[in-house]
Amino acid sequence: MLLEQQADLPLGRGQRASLWLHLRYCPYCSRYAKQTVLIAEWARASASARASSGMVLSDAAKQRMRERLAAAE
Repeated sequence: MLLEQQADLPLGRGQRASLWLHLRYCPYCSRYAKQTVLIAEWARASASARASSGMVLSDAAKQRMRERLAAAE
């Protein structure tokens, strides 16, 4: 939970210490932390590549996405 939270908000001193300690001893969360960093980097690179190539979604595609998101709520 703290890994996800730190992506959006800065963690407090106690939370950072708790996360650091947990990551030192939990191989699963440590691996997850590394994977989330890689995924975020890949997403940023992909978005940057699409933006520089001029690729954009059509209005129809945007509308389909909105409808699917609304249906999932």
